[in-house]
Amino acid sequence: MKRIFLSALAAVMILAVMTGGSFAAEKKGAKAAASAEKAPSNYWDKWTKTISLDIFPDCGVNVLGAGGDDILQATVDIYCGVKPGGYVGYVNPKVHDIYKKKGSKYPDGKTAVLVFKKIGAAFTTDHKDGQPIYDVVAIKDGKSIASKDAGHPLNPQTCAKCHVGFKDVCKKLGYLCGNRL
Repeated sequence: MKRIFLSALAAVMILAVMTGGSFAAEKKGAKAAASAEKAPSNYWDKWTKTISLDIFPDCGVNVLGAGGDDILQATVDIYCGVKPGGYVGYVNPKVHDIYKKKGSKYPDGKTAVLVFKKIGAAFTTDHKDGQPIYDVVAIKDGKSIASKDAGHPLNPQTCAKCHVGFKDVCKKLGYLCGNRL
């Protein structure tokens, strides 16, 4: 009986060691995989989140009846064709007070970003000599993916044309459109 008990105890201990080792290896492998999947860091990751829209409306949707404004309607009309998905906006903390106070004079440098994760693109606004500089960059590496085709939704001139078009709102706000929450 003693021999059976000791054999069973040894079997349980061996099983525990084997399972523990295998579990630790699985856990270590899962942790390494999670690290590999972690998105690269972007300069705006620690900026102040300003606006977001979970689902981007389809082409032809009238957002005015759902509480949207003219700027959101223009955004839907221009960008729905590239099916960008939802977005999150960020503003540089160095200019957050100007942004919140609806100021129009931004210092030179990086100002704001609108991130569209679904299409892997971020629409950036920098300022130089009081004027906005728009670009479209890849989230994965920060390199410009802006289109050179006139009128294309990912062409920075499309951004500029729209922002200037809403001069009653955007121009007064340093060419940054949208509500200030």
